[in-house]
Amino acid sequence: MLLDYAQLHGYDLHVDYESHSTRGTTWLKFDMIERLINTSQYDWIWWIDFDTLITNTTMSLADIISESLASSSVPDMIDFIVTDDWAKNSGKSWNDQESMAEFLQSKTPLIEHAIRIPQWRINAFPEEIGCYDSHKKKWEKGMFVIHFAGAWAHVVEEDPTGHLMRKYESQIV
Repeated sequence: MLLDYAQLHGYDLHVDYESHSTRGTTWLKFDMIERLINTSQYDWIWWIDFDTLITNTTMSLADIISESLASSSVPDMIDFIVTDDWAKNSGKSWNDQESMAEFLQSKTPLIEHAIRIPQWRINAFPEEIGCYDSHKKKWEKGMFVIHFAGAWAHVVEEDPTGHLMRKYESQIV
């Protein structure tokens, strides 16, 4: 599905199954992103976890980025688009959550290069996982992405993530 979406919109898809980090598994995503940044081939890099479904394939990530940048007074300075749900992902490692939290709360000049958008725009949670940001908006059909982070803590099934993937797969447009 991800490959189909990437091809439909002309995006590159990178899936990395190998550990290149000497800092531990929580750093794998940062190392992968850093490797992609160092290629100088991409204007934007979007990381999604394995427990995520793109549920509206007609929506382009580029359009979401453009709409998000339109809300910034200095769109040419923006390097990061983030949601406020970093503290909500109870199933994720605290190391990467804490790193993002520190960055977002910092007074560093780098924070001027980030804008926050509502979680549901690129990382909506289903009703089974009520980890919503201040907008309190759960996933609805037609939204771009549904994320099952921490499914193991919210759904009593042998394979909670697989159960939710199968349940919501029919909702893809």
